[in-house]
Amino acid sequence: MPGPVCSQVAVARDAIRRDDETVDPERAETYLRMLAESELRRLAPASRHDPRSARIWLAATALIAAGGIDAETAQRVVADLEDAVALRAGMPPGVSGMASGYWLARVRPQRAAGPADPGGQLCAVPAGVTLPLLPEHEGWRGEYRLLALVTADGYAALTLAARWVARAGRPASRHPSHAPLDQVGAVDDQGRSYQGSLWDRGVEGRDWWDGHLRLSPAPPPGTRWLDISPEAGGPQARIDLAGPPAPAQVTVDAAPSASAAARLLDCAAEALLGAGRSAAMTGVSSRVAQVAQALTEGGAVPAGEPALARLAALAAGLGLDLGVPGAARAPVPDAWASILAGRGACDGPQAVASFAVILPDVDGARFALAGLRSWRQGATLHVLARGWQPAGWGWLAFGGRLDDSPPDPSVSWQARDSTGRWHMVDQMNWGDGGDGTTQIQAHLTPPLHPAATSLEVIITGVSSRVRATVPLHWQASPASSR
Repeated sequence: MPGPVCSQVAVARDAIRRDDETVDPERAETYLRMLAESELRRLAPASRHDPRSARIWLAATALIAAGGIDAETAQRVVADLEDAVALRAGMPPGVSGMASGYWLARVRPQRAAGPADPGGQLCAVPAGVTLPLLPEHEGWRGEYRLLALVTADGYAALTLAARWVARAGRPASRHPSHAPLDQVGAVDDQGRSYQGSLWDRGVEGRDWWDGHLRLSPAPPPGTRWLDISPEAGGPQARIDLAGPPAPAQVTVDAAPSASAAARLLDCAAEALLGAGRSAAMTGVSSRVAQVAQALTEGGAVPAGEPALARLAALAAGLGLDLGVPGAARAPVPDAWASILAGRGACDGPQAVASFAVILPDVDGARFALAGLRSWRQGATLHVLARGWQPAGWGWLAFGGRLDDSPPDPSVSWQARDSTGRWHMVDQMNWGDGGDGTTQIQAHLTPPLHPAATSLEVIITGVSSRVRATVPLHWQASPASSR
């Protein structure tokens, strides 16, 4: 791993950020400029966008997220580097990708506690019904497992899991590679009609697809029920909107006190944990080491920072040495140890669970948990959010490209099932649902324990932490890979 690059520079060693302090910005800028000079000596003169310049991007992004340097200062440092590379290549200097307003607009300051989302309150009800689809496709008929209905001002969507089902008594070849995409509509108890439009992952070759069915217009308050049916005709599935709320245990407490840099280190550790033994591990571990070095050498964390010790301990458990000077090791947190022990497990229930829970504010953001689909290697947790969108997922795996989002460690996700098995969110697929609502599919790994009867979802912000325990009343499905 690369060694320190600014040891010869006189800097303030004690200006370390905590919740009520700030990083010494001069030390962070000095580190970033010396790193840029070091990278300039390594860069080939052929291209101003040499992929090795990703290291300066990653360091700048980490220091911005940790509060060690402002985006405008980082922009100047990176722009100077890219202009110098351009001149060496015989090209005129220009505006770097980091200097663009597009990139700067995506650099998120750490969130502080704020008022609830002004766009309207979320409401949710469980569905727990199956909708057969028409017509038949290549000997197969589609099926939607409707999980929950989430509404807000001007917005309504059903979360679902879709699959193909062979028609009884008729031979069928391998099911179509695309998701069932039949047109679906609804009618309420007052005879009002609604049009459904499907948003799904769009990945071919699957046995199941996770999606959201947007209803337009949104059902008005007081609607008692909805009958959902394919526009081609056929069976209907009724959703009761006036039933009692689903049972759930929800608690709120203060988030553990931690600096932005410490949260970023934990975020990097979880990226390392999620990579596991995959082909991406080498690249991710190298980038994690670079982030840790940038935060220590840039003055954002001291050598004895507990988050740094946790990261070193996790890396050791994975057989890695991040090469961070002074990073003492500490016991791996129980959640990480459980996830490490569960790597490679493929014993998850092959079923869906319907539930709907509106969570209290997390630093001004609102979340609705809206059902889950489990398979052997993992699970998909459906979430609708207001006042928050995922950012930074993949920043360690793909950092350095001009279109990458900076990391956002202000919200973290964990889950634990009733058997004590912990789970992490290693991927989020999401889309803008309109009307200020974000549609999220959170991939949980390792899989849920086959004996699990409930799941505790833990969302931690900067100032508050919400825990919600939802029951897992499984609706079984035939064997499938995913």
